[in-house]
Amino acid sequence: MSGKALLGLLLGAALGAALGYLGARLSARWLTRPVPAWLTWSLAAATGTAAGLLGLLHPLTPYFWHQLLLLAILLLAAFVDVQERIIPNELVLFGLAAWLPAMLLFPYDGKSWLSALGGGAAAFAFFYLLAVLVPGGMGMGDVKLVLVMGLFLGAGWVAMALMLSFILGGLVSGVLLATRRIGRRGHIPFGPFLALGGLITVLWGSQIWNWYAG
Repeated sequence: MSGKALLGLLLGAALGAALGYLGARLSARWLTRPVPAWLTWSLAAATGTAAGLLGLLHPLTPYFWHQLLLLAILLLAAFVDVQERIIPNELVLFGLAAWLPAMLLFPYDGKSWLSALGGGAAAFAFFYLLAVLVPGGMGMGDVKLVLVMGLFLGAGWVAMALMLSFILGGLVSGVLLATRRIGRRGHIPFGPFLALGGLITVLWGSQIWNWYAG
């Protein structure tokens, strides 16, 4: 491991843990029950781990700084969605507000304004149609969250993230149905699967594409 990669790992883990801890503290605004200490530290650890991996794989590059906040937003959205079945509008608005400085301050090769705006618009439109055509199948919080994902990831990568989200969601739902943990009309929040699909894409999207194409 190079010195730069080690620095990226340590800095990413520290920044991610701080963002996760702050997010857990802020989540009290949206939760109906107090957040246990172990959940606060679990979110801090998860965000720190994800950001540390991001720093290791993309040590202190513009891509690292560009996607750092997206990881924190996705994990906090999943954290709240699991407990309350909502994705807060305030969190989505923060993501939208954070995207513009990220584009201006940390541009990187392969990510254009057209790709970002097109990815956000396409993901939003697709999920909005799902929410309208399949009532109860997709919440409006999910619709708004994929807009943020599309802006941060760009058109091609948000498509991968959403595909992974549906695959993971289908697998978990199948297991829960097979083990009778939920009924056929049961509902599980989709936010965590969006977060996981986005996380995998941010960290290993290029490797997955190279494997698929090669």
